[in-house]
Amino acid sequence: MTGTERDDGLTALSAVRVVAGREIRVKLRDKAFLATTAFLLLLVAVATVVPVLLSQQVPALRVAVQGTAAEQAVELAAGLGRQAQEEDEEVPPVTALLEPAGLPAADIEMVVLEPEADPERLVLDEDVAAAVVGDDLDALRVLGREGVPPEVDVLVAAASAQLQVAEAAQEAGLSREDVVALIDPTPPEVTVLDARPTGAVPPELLVLVFAFLFYVSVLTFGMSIAQSVVEEKQSRVVELLVAALPVRWLLAGKVVGNTVMAVGQIVVIVAAGLVGAMLMGRGQLVGQVLAASGWFVVFFLLGFVMLACLWAAAGALASRVEDLNATTVVMQVLVVVPFFTAIFAIDPGPVQRILSYVPFTAPLLMPARIVLGNADPWEPFVAALVVLATGVAFVALGVRLYRNAVLHTASRLHARQAWRGVGR
Repeated sequence: MTGTERDDGLTALSAVRVVAGREIRVKLRDKAFLATTAFLLLLVAVATVVPVLLSQQVPALRVAVQGTAAEQAVELAAGLGRQAQEEDEEVPPVTALLEPAGLPAADIEMVVLEPEADPERLVLDEDVAAAVVGDDLDALRVLGREGVPPEVDVLVAAASAQLQVAEAAQEAGLSREDVVALIDPTPPEVTVLDARPTGAVPPELLVLVFAFLFYVSVLTFGMSIAQSVVEEKQSRVVELLVAALPVRWLLAGKVVGNTVMAVGQIVVIVAAGLVGAMLMGRGQLVGQVLAASGWFVVFFLLGFVMLACLWAAAGALASRVEDLNATTVVMQVLVVVPFFTAIFAIDPGPVQRILSYVPFTAPLLMPARIVLGNADPWEPFVAALVVLATGVAFVALGVRLYRNAVLHTASRLHARQAWRGVGR
């Protein structure tokens, strides 16, 4: 008999497959798991549909203007936005959404600035949605903070073009420049003052979605692993299992089964969101999520396995289900604290960079840095190796605690007692 095969021909792979299959079947019949999955799917549906419904509403935008030409262009743009509203009333909202035509509808409020005012400060402070600056129609500048609202961009460009054409047409004896102005007017120059990566959704929102999925999966499936272990102890089923299989094979099967279910749940949820995005005409979102999901999956697997064995050990320390709150409190802290730490460290900076290498926060923050575009190509590999090395150590720790505590049913054990083998 070897370490991976017994005299009866049972191998480690087949044993792990049997235990993992049992975990999967139990989970698929678990009402709590099904309810959680249904709730998350509902959240995805709401998150997909609500933004589209909101996009049908006419936005109200305050636009600062500085300069004679800027004031003329924004005044005409406001009129074009009101005219577009009247035209949209005759078109069903869904049709207008799926097949946009003409100029966008918008309520533009013009804020006239004095020559000495600082339009950039107003934009950065978000007192206005955008600012249009310039005394000449062919030298207008549109200022935005993280981006210029598309309604302002399109309407101001259309208004500027109309004014330039009208101005050129009034000139007597058209020069070459006048002809060019008629057929190819100069659009306003767009200046983004605080540029961020672009996409169908803000990258920060994508980061929060990934972090939330990791948090929910690790917490729910971790508690499920711990509860499964203690229920087997309480019902004495574990004694039969340990008599039939080595403890490490049993633990490996539990971890593999729950990892498969966790990944499967996330795949279903993300796939539902992507299908909804495509049906609602947001195909760009699909490419953005797929491009960002590769490293997230890698770090999700490493982080989940890193903690899964410790969740099993926490369940083994309990002698009954009522003890789980006490034996899993450390694990809950190891999940909750890194999650909120990652949320507060969402802005790029030295803190985010350092925490992206800490094993507990790396599965959340390194994918975040990749999505935000502030990670060098080599950094994800280094962080993944750090999480992997920590995971190997935690797996060894979890195996020892689980092996020494899983057959102790008399009372709840402390981790120190299980490490010394008191529960054996």
